[in-house]
Amino acid sequence: MFASPWKDGLIILAIVLLFFGPKRLPALSRSIGESIKEFRGGIAQSSESDEKSEISATAPEAQATEAASEHTNA
Repeated sequence: MFASPWKDGLIILAIVLLFFGPKRLPALSRSIGESIKEFRGGIAQSSESDEKSEISATAPEAQATEAASEHTNA
């Protein structure tokens, strides 16, 4: 198995078709697509919040060094 991706994909598709039937297959495909889209959105949102937390964590340090340099220059 896994020697030819096309054959493996067709076998998996045939098994899914036999298991769920042709009437439920479009709804199943749609729900899988929505789940993948929501998962990707969650990952993107998580990475954005990580970036924001990194920026906010470094911001006070940068402000402290700027304040210290202004204090020594004054």
